[in-house]
Amino acid sequence: MIESSIDKKDNNQQLSLKEKIGYACGDVASNFYWRVFDVFLFIFYTDVFGLSAAAVGTMMLVTRMVDAFSDPLMGALADRTKTKWGNSVLIFCGA
Repeated sequence: MIESSIDKKDNNQQLSLKEKIGYACGDVASNFYWRVFDVFLFIFYTDVFGLSAAAVGTMMLVTRMVDAFSDPLMGALADRTKTKWGNSVLIFCGA
């Protein structure tokens, strides 16, 4: 059997500062990209749908609050799920 470098890697090894900065840069770029759509949606909802700015702001606040609680819960559920098809079955189910 051929051993790969992944098999030899210690599971408790922490990320280096360089790796953390690399992941952070990717996350920042992703957030800048999606904020453009948020700004567009705000204008779209107020100008096209005719909703008040307060209603749109409240809607965006509520959706982010729900997301702040549901994302960690779904992550924990995905981490703890073990099925006969494997551990990442929730990813394929769209959860």
